[in-house]
Amino acid sequence: MAKTRTRIAGLDVLRGVAATAVMLHHHAQYYDVLYPGRTPLAFDLGPGHFGVELFFIISGFVILMTIERKRTVLDFALSRTARLMPAFLAALLLATAILILRPMPPLDTPTPRQFLANLTMAPSLFGETDIDLPYWTLTYELVFYAFMAIALRLGLLRSVESIGLLGVAIGCLFWIVVDVQLHRRSAILLLVQYSNFFLIGICLYRLSTGLARPITWLALGGAIAVTALGGGERTFHTPGYIYLPVTAAFTILVWLAAGRYGTWLAWPPLVFLGRISYPLYLVHVVVGYQVIRIGVERDWSTLQGVAAAALFSIVVAIALHHLVEIPSERWLRPMVKKPAEPALVRPPS
Repeated sequence: MAKTRTRIAGLDVLRGVAATAVMLHHHAQYYDVLYPGRTPLAFDLGPGHFGVELFFIISGFVILMTIERKRTVLDFALSRTARLMPAFLAALLLATAILILRPMPPLDTPTPRQFLANLTMAPSLFGETDIDLPYWTLTYELVFYAFMAIALRLGLLRSVESIGLLGVAIGCLFWIVVDVQLHRRSAILLLVQYSNFFLIGICLYRLSTGLARPITWLALGGAIAVTALGGGERTFHTPGYIYLPVTAAFTILVWLAAGRYGTWLAWPPLVFLGRISYPLYLVHVVVGYQVIRIGVERDWSTLQGVAAAALFSIVVAIALHHLVEIPSERWLRPMVKKPAEPALVRPPS
């Protein structure tokens, strides 16, 4: 059994960087996809959407580290619920209120059925759309948690690399043979196009604890190699010659950040950005887009709008962190009864 580890500052920093990258992608590039008309920036922040892949790698690392210290599935479920749900509920209520008062189609006024489905964090599995754009990654996170919980229940955590490699192979076959658009729910349940990133994180955790075996290296290599096939719709169909080196770079980055080199990244402002990365990830679209719209109405420059949206999103995330995340952790800690652990990265768009 791996020794108990405390919060890893290097991964906190990477979470903050990933959340910021996704936010800038949405504010500076994807806003114009949904609402054309602004003057494009002189520099392209579109590649920030790759922050999602970085989030998923960190998630694979942290969840295996977390679940190895849980005795039962209930312990694991309670710890994840306590960590994720309070801030999510606050962000969901905020997004719903904003979109009722100022809808921005396709970010339209949520219906009661849509709101109830979003409470599960997996509305797409119930035939409903996400109220806010970043929520889609939460569904993939929940499916990954379910797989890990099953492995814990069946005593298969030691074989998780083999199981993960099989899952990646099945996902690739599904992607090649089946129309993902027509079978979206099945694709989500199989983590098609994303299971390999969780597996990369799992393998990196094994390496960091000195428990790597030949299957660990095989799974790591296979998980990286499949990105040569390119990305799917969520990555704007990134070609393999870009997706592969990006994935390899993220793998090295997480490996370094989780080790002793991670302390080099631990500049307090960046660590704090990592601490608020979850609420920032949750609120930056519905909050930021409203700020950008106000700026467009007042003839702000595109750069001014993006900067104002990012700043206001960070302010709201800090408020949620202090008013929701910290108090809820204090209130729920006695119920969960868990040792200190790093907060899970939430993915990104």
